[in-house]
Amino acid sequence: MEPITLCGLVIVMFGLWVEFEHAVKAVVRVICRSKLFTEALSSSPVHKPVYVKRLPTCLAKAYYG
Repeated sequence: MEPITLCGLVIVMFGLWVEFEHAVKAVVRVICRSKLFTEALSSSPVHKPVYVKRLPTCLAKAYYG
């Protein structure tokens, strides 16, 4: 593209952003607050407990005491 076309495109995009900024932000806010979106982001895998043998108290005191 020619530089003058790119400059015109930037000016048009800036004008559209100024015109529709509030509407775009409102739509994004509604999407981010939707239950489906929050569940998709917050769903983490269920952590299974790790079974570890613990040291007897007398041995633990020898190591950490």
